[in-house]
Amino acid sequence: MKAKLRKTYNIIIKLLIFIITAYFLYDQIFYKRDIETLLSNYQIWNEQKYFYPLLFTVIALIFVNLGIEAAKWKLLMTKLENISFLNAYKAVLTGIATSMFLPNRTGDYLGRVFVLKKANRIQATLSTILGSLAQFITTIIFGLIAVMILFPQTYPLTFPLHLWLYIGIVLIALTVIVLLIFIYVEFSAFTVIIKSITGKEYQKIKKYAEVFSWYSSRDLFKILGMSILRYLVFSFQFFLLLITFGIEINYFHAMVLIGMVYLIMTIIPTIALSELGVRGSVSLYVFKPWLINNGAWTAQSSLGILSATTSLWLFNIALPAVLGVFFIFGLNFFRKGKNP
Repeated sequence: MKAKLRKTYNIIIKLLIFIITAYFLYDQIFYKRDIETLLSNYQIWNEQKYFYPLLFTVIALIFVNLGIEAAKWKLLMTKLENISFLNAYKAVLTGIATSMFLPNRTGDYLGRVFVLKKANRIQATLSTILGSLAQFITTIIFGLIAVMILFPQTYPLTFPLHLWLYIGIVLIALTVIVLLIFIYVEFSAFTVIIKSITGKEYQKIKKYAEVFSWYSSRDLFKILGMSILRYLVFSFQFFLLLITFGIEINYFHAMVLIGMVYLIMTIIPTIALSELGVRGSVSLYVFKPWLINNGAWTAQSSLGILSATTSLWLFNIALPAVLGVFFIFGLNFFRKGKNP
């Protein structure tokens, strides 16, 4: 591709991504009733004890959350290209911005890999998927643990049917957790599997299939550990926001219910545009029965839960996306030569 044409296409793609992302952000922030409800009731929450210290703590943890993800991605990219922590951080922000209008944040890969200068982008995408897989497995594990804890609190095990059902749920959950971890840490086996399936055609995809063998079990455990740490950070943010908006719940029970919320959210295919409304509905569905059963439901509880989920979305998705929009213009979609 000629340099002039390549430059023109780069500019057009950047502008399109910028316009679409900016539109979705503007529409979500200024036209959705969830945000309006949060702002209109600000005076109520402002009077809550420790409102500002809790809110400032949540805001500070935004950068910790993003920093862990940036460090994780930087570690994954070391097999392809040495990048600074700052560039990895920019890549994470850009990925969030470009994922605003695509299903299940698939645009995250697009935003990140085009930050790289030399690495093969398909290989980089596959490596990035490994990081996303670790985060997915973390969410499933915490979600299944939440199911095992919540079931006996919802359905008395004094009934034989409930007891046997619970035993089945526990066995299935533990089996799934063990299998997920085993498959993940032995992910290099996929290179062998792909080779045996493709036969002679393997040479054509060899450089991509071999990506899975680059990472040792130790590397993958590091990535999984960072994913768990990140999960604990943004779950803690959720807990703090619940307290900020008047929900009376301790940390343990909050983490269990949050685990259920994230498990359901992981199962439901969404785009970031609709995710705010979906999060609010799912959070109410999970938290309301528990709060009612424990005598903690009040007239303001529904509003408090919605305010907490809306605020978490604003802090962890909308704000990073706004920052990431400005880094879109630094992306390079076309390179000289054949390396994608």
